[in-house]
Amino acid sequence: MIPHMTDQEVVITGCGVINAIANDFDAFGEAMQAGRTGLRDISSFSADGLRNTQACEAARFDSDAVCASRDIRRMDRSSALVLAAFDQAVKMAGLDPRTVEPRRGAVVSGSTLGGAQTGIQYYRDRKKGQRRPARLRDYTLHSPGYRICIETGFMGPNLVFSTACTSSNLALASAIDMIRAENADVVIVCGFDSMSEVSAAGFSVMRNVSPDLCRPFDKNRQGLVLGEGSAVVIVESAGFAARRNATPMAVLRGYGIMSDAHHMTAPDVTAAGPMAAIQRALDMAGATSDQIDFICTHGTGTLHNDAIEAKALHGVLGVRAQEVPATSIKSMVGHTLGAAGTMNAIAALAAKARSFIPPTVNFETPETTNPLLCSAASRVSRPTLALSNTLGFGGSNCSVLMELC
Repeated sequence: MIPHMTDQEVVITGCGVINAIANDFDAFGEAMQAGRTGLRDISSFSADGLRNTQACEAARFDSDAVCASRDIRRMDRSSALVLAAFDQAVKMAGLDPRTVEPRRGAVVSGSTLGGAQTGIQYYRDRKKGQRRPARLRDYTLHSPGYRICIETGFMGPNLVFSTACTSSNLALASAIDMIRAENADVVIVCGFDSMSEVSAAGFSVMRNVSPDLCRPFDKNRQGLVLGEGSAVVIVESAGFAARRNATPMAVLRGYGIMSDAHHMTAPDVTAAGPMAAIQRALDMAGATSDQIDFICTHGTGTLHNDAIEAKALHGVLGVRAQEVPATSIKSMVGHTLGAAGTMNAIAALAAKARSFIPPTVNFETPETTNPLLCSAASRVSRPTLALSNTLGFGGSNCSVLMELC
């Protein structure tokens, strides 16, 4: 049965974030405005043999403190990252989960690898003859979401998207659908991934990791730099938010989802998929490309990904693609994989709150083909309609359009 979709506004009322440059929303905005990067030597595991022994780890985040605050003996780092950001988001939104009818509260997450750190440790213990199945409690992708359901009492859907780098943008899209279909009043949307030997080795083998710095959209870019973190947003129907006197930070206007149907890892050089995703987001929002005044790009810093995204933006925006301020926060926080979508969304919220466009650190030389308006320094601006792009392995593309309040 196809659900009936209303024109109910979908708003963001709070957020929380953990990454390599900040442990909360205000610090995130301040660090981006200053152009700080979180690049440092990898400490989570031995980086011997990797193409780059540095990454953007959330080094100042204490997962043990999250466990202690909940009187939990052990949880995977990914769950700790999500719960810490969730606490921040609920507080900012002024939301008491007990005021939400349990069946009208939902949790939707996006992650690439979930509790990969726990999985690797369990495997190593088994090789030593040690069986510790309790370690796997947080291994599965849905575990952080269920922890939130247990804490809030939310009995609505607990969904997880795992579509590589588009995962948490798809979670945002799902939240829009749930609320417009009147199946939920509040949806907690989480994006998360922790540093993992699996992702570090995989990207290194594919040789799309930069040997030094991440330089998105720069003519001399050499690849991505990995990161970790969590980004959680509280999404509500505008009606529910108004009844509890909550102030919206943004309105989620529309989204577009498309697949390349091309290759397991390589993007389609025609840029047809991401171009269609951007256009569908505009169509759903009832907006035109002329109204976009900020582009929060996927911008991984890899040769082909950046070229394809720039081509897609020029395909939809035309000459305005090189006139609208654009940024890639991955130059500061690294590629947070499944968290990339919600991390972009919170970066856009911070840009509005502090009246600036985040810099694309390390950007020096623009491309001659399909150039974008990036800058290595932050710029004064007060963006109102932000486009957030995510492009993932397997040809997954998801764009979200946000009206910033």
